[in-house]
Amino acid sequence: MIMANIQFYSVAVDMAKPYNVYGGLQDNGTWFGSSNTKENYRWFDSGENPFKSINGGDGMQVQVDWRDNKTVYSGSQFGMYSRQTLGTPGRGTSVRPARDLGDPALRYNWQTPILLSRHQQDVFYYGSNKFHRSFNRGDSMVAMSGDLTTNPAQGDVPFGTLSTISESPLRFGLLYIGTDDGNIQVSKDGGYSWTMITKKLPKGLYVSRVTASTYSEGRVYASLNGYRNDHFAAYVFVSDDYGANWRPIQSNLPQEPVNVVKEDPTQDNVIYVGTDGGLYVSIDGGASYMMWNKGLPYSVPVHDLVIHPRENEIVLGTHGRSIYIASVSDLQKLAKDPAYREKRAKEIADQK
Repeated sequence: MIMANIQFYSVAVDMAKPYNVYGGLQDNGTWFGSSNTKENYRWFDSGENPFKSINGGDGMQVQVDWRDNKTVYSGSQFGMYSRQTLGTPGRGTSVRPARDLGDPALRYNWQTPILLSRHQQDVFYYGSNKFHRSFNRGDSMVAMSGDLTTNPAQGDVPFGTLSTISESPLRFGLLYIGTDDGNIQVSKDGGYSWTMITKKLPKGLYVSRVTASTYSEGRVYASLNGYRNDHFAAYVFVSDDYGANWRPIQSNLPQEPVNVVKEDPTQDNVIYVGTDGGLYVSIDGGASYMMWNKGLPYSVPVHDLVIHPRENEIVLGTHGRSIYIASVSDLQKLAKDPAYREKRAKEIADQK
């Protein structure tokens, strides 16, 4: 952990050895440090914190180029992002898109989504109220869409913005976006055309995450967050046909807003869900969930999570109690155990 009361919006990892953890912090900019860092109160005496600042403002999303583990995309609120090489002087190169002459002003979410394509890491995606793509690491960006939101009436804070972007690990250019006003759209051609896929989902809720599957090209997960609408049900869905049809998989999750949903990288039946109350894990594809709270504070909001693909560790970004890291190896073994899965199925059946 960096400090016991840090509020993370997002977390990311690189492929260094040991790997580094990156994250955007409310009111405290963006930081990174080694995953094997242990909290030590001597930091306060020496003034030497093993986590280092990247930039200021309210730290938001971070993307790291895994080819060098030094090229970092990060920034602050309302889409003020830049690209920089760690360890070199200067503030980096701005990667914020500009509107075309004569077009309406772009709208940027408080936590504007960005994404590096893992298929080709010169390709950089950015979401305003439109979807933007760069083939040259953000040096120039093209708006690949019109307004992907409902274009709602505006107040003091921008509304009708992209809130999440995902690209299929199985197919370059298979893209999903979600918005803060309830839209989810898919593009199968790199962003040139988009199809709305939320007609069968609850309307008007903040799309906290879309996550394309590692295992099936047509599979995609979505989580909706209703606390901005004054209701607090858990909303998690999966589709196996690119969003044409959805089925709910919130199952026995408590009545808590959902912030993130991710698959396990080696077990397709394991799903991780972060809510405003903690971390939940399913080993049966969302039929049931267990709270994973050993070593975590009681009822801590989990705003983001990532599974390191090499080290097989889960990294949690909590909004209030910093970063937590744990191995997922034992959980994966449990998920593969037929006897345990049969036992869980019987328990679920008995509860109905």
